[in-house]
Amino acid sequence: MTVQHTISQLASQCVLCGLCIPHCPTYRVFHTENESPRGRISLFKALADGDLSLSDPLFETLDHCLGCRACESMCPSQVNYSKISDLSRQLLAETIQSQQSVKQKIAQSVLQNRSLRSLAKLSGQLMKKGQPSLAEYYPVDNAIGQVLLFTGCTGELFETQTLLDGIVLLNACGYNVLIPEAQQCCGAIKRRQGDLDGMYQQMHQNIEAFTPLLKNSQAIISLNNHCSGQLREYHVLMVGDDSETVAKHSFDIITFLQHALEKKKMSFQPLEHKILLHTSCSLKNVLQEESALQSLLEQIPGSGIHKLDAQICCGAAGSYRLQYPEIADQLLDDKIKQIVVYNKSTLLVSSNLGCSMHYKQGLKKQGLDIEIIHPVSLLARQLSLKKSFVDTGSF
Repeated sequence: MTVQHTISQLASQCVLCGLCIPHCPTYRVFHTENESPRGRISLFKALADGDLSLSDPLFETLDHCLGCRACESMCPSQVNYSKISDLSRQLLAETIQSQQSVKQKIAQSVLQNRSLRSLAKLSGQLMKKGQPSLAEYYPVDNAIGQVLLFTGCTGELFETQTLLDGIVLLNACGYNVLIPEAQQCCGAIKRRQGDLDGMYQQMHQNIEAFTPLLKNSQAIISLNNHCSGQLREYHVLMVGDDSETVAKHSFDIITFLQHALEKKKMSFQPLEHKILLHTSCSLKNVLQEESALQSLLEQIPGSGIHKLDAQICCGAAGSYRLQYPEIADQLLDDKIKQIVVYNKSTLLVSSNLGCSMHYKQGLKKQGLDIEIIHPVSLLARQLSLKKSFVDTGSF
């Protein structure tokens, strides 16, 4: 069966009911049928069937999709929109890569190249003297198990402190933490580019890096919701026993800590600020673990939580905000308005790096002084028992 035939077959499952339309971010911006999931499915099918030729306006309409997958989570016919999009983007891969902005190409080059990431990380460390490294941590006394940490291509570059805070909490729960050195990007960037062969290669490298270590480890933990969602779908994207093993053992740290803290009660210091809570699309629509985030934050005494409307994507969507900044900013404006109306907190909690960076830029433009923090870092900050250790070599 050809890729085109598979796309056509999957697209035919859509009954064109239109229930997905109100949940689509780009429909909210453009108010046109082509910028809705139903419209894009019809366009993908027409291209696959040869009834439509690719043009620049058509490509841009298809590429506007943020991949939030809100349409999938509410579709009564369970249409596999993500697979239709993945296969279609594979056919459009050459056009996708040629249309990327310079900023997007540079960012992806750095993230996808380990040597460039190391160089960028070294530059950041020289500018931030005194920042701790993972090499300063040591094994936990009386450990109840071991977990593997998936750092992701953004984690080691932008979220070193968040990774450290995650390790502090995992240690406090009794888990040693091992960081496999041979791990690669989860594959999500290649997937977005339509480079499915490149995605499969990265997935295969991660499977080889993690699978042997799972004999003595309980789980693979990721601090980025988007990476967690990609890892959880390895068995869907790549058929095989090892891919299923990796998917089965992959957890977002939010959910893992929620269950761990149910078994081991820990004391957290009260929080003076009220929390504004952003829920990422990956956590809500792919992992479907939105409730775990609020439950985890409620471990902190006095943590009054105000949830921002999570129905529509904030517009970050990985590198999307670099490719289509006007659309991304328009979607973020709706979130900023919610923050301004609430105006009772100086603390915004977000468990996705891309979303956090997008909010930081938007809040700065508005002159709003609100700290943006990962829930793991907030929990580590409020943890009464500060001393903790990690089992790893170099980072």
